[in-house]
Amino acid sequence: MIIIVGGGPAGRMAALRLAHAGRKVTIIEKRKLGGQCVFDGCMLICGLNDAARTLANARHLQSLGIIKGSVEVDYPHLLEKLETTQSKLSHVIEKETKDAGVEIEYGKTAEVRDGAVFVDGIKREAEAVILAGGAELRMPDIPGISLSGVYTPRSIRTMRTLPKKMVIVGGGISGAEFAYIYASFGVEVTLLARSKVLSVLPETLRLDALRDLEAVDIRENVTVERIEGDTSVEAVIADGKRIPCDAVLVAAGFTHESSWISGIEKRADGSVLTDETMQTSLKGVYAAGDICGAPYFTPAARMRGFAAADAILGNPHCINLSQQPFTVVLGFDYTVCPAAENGTTLEAFNIAGPGAFWHVTDSTVGHMQITVSEDKKVLGFASSSPSGGAVGTYLGHMVRNGLYSKEFLSLLEVHPLPDGLYSLIRFSA
Repeated sequence: MIIIVGGGPAGRMAALRLAHAGRKVTIIEKRKLGGQCVFDGCMLICGLNDAARTLANARHLQSLGIIKGSVEVDYPHLLEKLETTQSKLSHVIEKETKDAGVEIEYGKTAEVRDGAVFVDGIKREAEAVILAGGAELRMPDIPGISLSGVYTPRSIRTMRTLPKKMVIVGGGISGAEFAYIYASFGVEVTLLARSKVLSVLPETLRLDALRDLEAVDIRENVTVERIEGDTSVEAVIADGKRIPCDAVLVAAGFTHESSWISGIEKRADGSVLTDETMQTSLKGVYAAGDICGAPYFTPAARMRGFAAADAILGNPHCINLSQQPFTVVLGFDYTVCPAAENGTTLEAFNIAGPGAFWHVTDSTVGHMQITVSEDKKVLGFASSSPSGGAVGTYLGHMVRNGLYSKEFLSLLEVHPLPDGLYSLIRFSA
């Protein structure tokens, strides 16, 4: 029996790989299969953002006189439908997992002590163990953070009505995505960032993103001092200034609560240390997913899960998580695959197409960038467009495998597209 602790993307992919190879596998899961991706991260953002983009696009068409009448969100109904859809997703992946022969035990607590697994305090025999418990949302040490009305991405669905004024703490990807969503829903949003908002984006794309966030009061390089209120949130004090609000959303990144694991080497932040095949410092114990530390992206978690399973099956291989493409989802997709070395960067406006056609009217079609080496190898790219994430998957593969721009000269693209990266790569050749 192989025991996997955690049924998120890493644990589930490992389980499927092992089960398809004929091994007996049990997943120990505190909540439901799918992990943070389905319930607190990717799918949560997708559901909320689809509604937010629809509102924003409708308002843009109204400003052009194309659509008449007002459009607004029914937020309680949106949450109801969101949870229904998430439950359906959870059901689908549960069925897929069980049909593969994987046993799932829900609502149980696991501990790993010196390689031995204890479930609800009772020792379990296992030929191998995969630790896939994920990462926890980081809660800064801010006075008042336990007040009613303070939320995280994990608890935001308990906010059943829209607040009038919301303060978001965190200027990274998650904070910006939630700021766009709730501002589109008509909430007065203030975004507080310790440094520059969306510093992960190239400056041209960051400026595009800030245009998507133009309804948000963005305050950079600030320190949150405290959250005020008797029993519920009334205001946030940042750099001595009082910001009235009736809700606070904390989107401050991740931390690792790994006290349930002992006898295994960890980093200072609590993440589990592994080699490139996902083996921990103890033989027979592997780790995969966010519990291993950054990058905190679902594709990386899945790849780590597959690698851990393959090592158990006797086919160990090293994984390469460098140059992980990622997308920030606002009014457009802001998709980036960072260049690993210096080169020449070409930049242009993006092109018209589905989702971008009516943005030609105000020159907000986004931008695209390609970085190439002297011999025209594609080193990295960036794009702001309605669907850059889909394009980025394949271009990221191109970058990671060292392809050259000349290989795009014979490309016959699908048309119409709202992303012209293919044309910029051909031009770079």
